[in-house]
Amino acid sequence: MAPLSRLLTLLPLLASTLSVQAATKDDWRSRSIYQLITDRFAGGGQCDLGSRSYCGGTWRSTIEKLDYIQGMGFDAVWISPTALGIEGYTKYGENYHGYWTVDPTELNPHFGTADDLKALSSALHSRGMYLMVDIAINALAATNYHIDAQTLSTVNDGKMLFTDPANYHERCNIKWGDHDSEQKCWLVTGGDDNDVALLDLATETPAVADKLKQWVGGYVQEYGIDGFRIDASKHLSKEFQHDFCASAGIFCIGEVAGDSTEYAATYQGNDGIDSVFGFGMLYGAAAVFGGGKTMGTYRHYIDAAASAYSDPSVIGSFLDNQDLPRFNSRTGDRSLVYNAIVGSFMYGGIPTVYYGLEQDIADGPYDPNNREALWNYNNYGTNGDTYKRISTLNKIRKFLSTKGDFLKSVGTVLKIQDNDIALQREDALIVLTNRGSGGSGTWSIGGTKFGNNADVVDLLSCDKAKTDGSGALSVSWSTGQPFVWVSSQIAAEGGFCGASAPAPGNNLAAEPTSTVVDGPGATDIVEPPTDSSSGAQPQVAITTGTASGSATIANPDVTVTSTSTSSEQPSQSSATPANGNGENSSSSACKRSRKRTGAGGKRRSAL
Repeated sequence: MAPLSRLLTLLPLLASTLSVQAATKDDWRSRSIYQLITDRFAGGGQCDLGSRSYCGGTWRSTIEKLDYIQGMGFDAVWISPTALGIEGYTKYGENYHGYWTVDPTELNPHFGTADDLKALSSALHSRGMYLMVDIAINALAATNYHIDAQTLSTVNDGKMLFTDPANYHERCNIKWGDHDSEQKCWLVTGGDDNDVALLDLATETPAVADKLKQWVGGYVQEYGIDGFRIDASKHLSKEFQHDFCASAGIFCIGEVAGDSTEYAATYQGNDGIDSVFGFGMLYGAAAVFGGGKTMGTYRHYIDAAASAYSDPSVIGSFLDNQDLPRFNSRTGDRSLVYNAIVGSFMYGGIPTVYYGLEQDIADGPYDPNNREALWNYNNYGTNGDTYKRISTLNKIRKFLSTKGDFLKSVGTVLKIQDNDIALQREDALIVLTNRGSGGSGTWSIGGTKFGNNADVVDLLSCDKAKTDGSGALSVSWSTGQPFVWVSSQIAAEGGFCGASAPAPGNNLAAEPTSTVVDGPGATDIVEPPTDSSSGAQPQVAITTGTASGSATIANPDVTVTSTSTSSEQPSQSSATPANGNGENSSSSACKRSRKRTGAGGKRRSAL
């Protein structure tokens, strides 16, 4: 009876483990994600801005700050790669970020032990939260770019997972825009003088693919992982990623960077992976809220997302990450940042916030400055406006997800003018502006779903209003603020703003009697053109503010000027401004600051 007794005791734990392994895109659809760099989020010691050394953050110290994350309403945490990486100080610093993989089947001891990672997973699951792990398997890293058998067996203290030269593609520089080259050449070819090279794995070969697929299921089960963020997804075949994620049995979201939504969308689907991050929407937000472009640019990327993705409701919605400029480095106007955050949460998809946005960190238009130690900022304060706003947005989204098909929908453009856009998403009317903190004015939005003479509430400010006899809603700005309008009945149901449910009979959910009503200046908006010869999306020039002034960049995620180098994936040249032909060079030691645009997607940036 003893063995049976023990089995019965273990059944709840077994059921929990199995449910974790089976986390699907439908399970993830309702989640919102907080992204952190393990070494820089919590628990470390002195860590100066721009440091390329380990600062001491661990999986255990992350557990100690889960209240802080959950206090904003997040129910998933994305941590940096757990893999064993390059040891020691390279030309571009240490592997504190975790992307210089040597052996993905082993853990990075700087972040803790196997028990520590299991403890983090358990702590998250006990709170009803998911664990997402960043996984970098496009290449293995070394400070030696030779791929002969002798070198591969001795480099990195002989710990390379693959030591057969046939397991790697031949060393070559990527020809951007050439799909085959992007998937087989090396993101970083390395050099001498303790340089870092990313030795591109031949994942199309059974020797490589089978070994990774045979390993990943056990990895997911052992550590209770609910989802993967696939690093450099664009540089791996979607066939390999599909099979790899099927072996893992969990949700996968890929990094297909570049401004072509149509190209990124080819990776999503039954023959690919569950989802990708919405770089197109990022470009739109950066250009409009960080660069002064008109709302026509934002609409362009909204329309592209709605038409290109097979399921836009699970696309990762984000404003910055470990490779991109922090959004607050693009503009010093908090109102513009607030509008961008509201758009990211409310348009649709899975909102993802890079650690530090909630503390208004403005350092870091390029790495390594955008990988700051969070403990250097505001002592994890929870009273700041942005922390509270993110908490409110998570609360709004969670409640609205209980209404109709909110989670399976994305916003559609109801009305637009140069500085303003109104998006209808099920019962919510989202109004964004780039007027800025000094922006004031009034705008009448017709065709809403609220009906005639309906009482409505803005869930962000708790302001109350009423539609007119034709169902139009007039909004007024005083500080360029965003709005999320719902009927007073829905506000009351959700316990927002002390709203009381209206008397029965009010026409609160009538279908609009008119279509989009163009606002003043709408005819002056020119949507970004598409280059019909290449299918490439236009590169959007924006201006980003820095401590030393402003600089124009051709893509929102490209580093322009820097006196230092990035820390993850070194590029091949030093930083220079945009060169006028749509290409940019970025800081010289970046992981993924590679050139990307259009179908090939050009970009230079860090790992």
